[in-house]
Amino acid sequence: MQKNLFIGFKASRAIPIRNNLTRDFLIQATLDGDVRRIEYQNNVIIDERIVPVDGIIVERFDGRFAVDIVDARPAYDQRTEALMQLAFARRCHGLIELRAADVRAEPRCSAAREVWSHRAVRMHGDDRSEILETLEGGGPVCLRELVASVATRGEARTLVYALACEGALELDLGCGLADDLIVRSGHLGFPVGMRAYGA
Repeated sequence: MQKNLFIGFKASRAIPIRNNLTRDFLIQATLDGDVRRIEYQNNVIIDERIVPVDGIIVERFDGRFAVDIVDARPAYDQRTEALMQLAFARRCHGLIELRAADVRAEPRCSAAREVWSHRAVRMHGDDRSEILETLEGGGPVCLRELVASVATRGEARTLVYALACEGALELDLGCGLADDLIVRSGHLGFPVGMRAYGA
């Protein structure tokens, strides 16, 4: 089976994705301000055997967690045991089980997809500076106010979404992409530097 790769500014490496549910989770985790880092491990050793795990670990403000997207794994798969071993080996605080309904909850899912669709947008350096300096000077602000207060060559809302995809700023997507969506500066500790993002 051919695998696509997911690449984002929080991912420690390219992450193979076999289905859209995992892709949606990775997009949401990348855009979630509470998630600091996303790690991937393809296998784990259990009883001296190498067992495939396709394990995703998220580091959040409250700890490290292995993620089990229940509806994305085959029914015959033994990944639960492997994920538990991975969580133990990587010193996680626990295991998070997610179902399709959790990942596809609206309006967050559609909002994250829409923002992520702007990941390859190129922008002029002046536009980047204009938005980031305005945000830095004014603190967290609603999207409507930010867009109205900047003078950019490109469409401001599109540029804001692109900046979110690279971690330069954060969007609170819990209520969708309404004009009152809160925009804040991104965490400078993230390894921002890659400009083209994957799947």
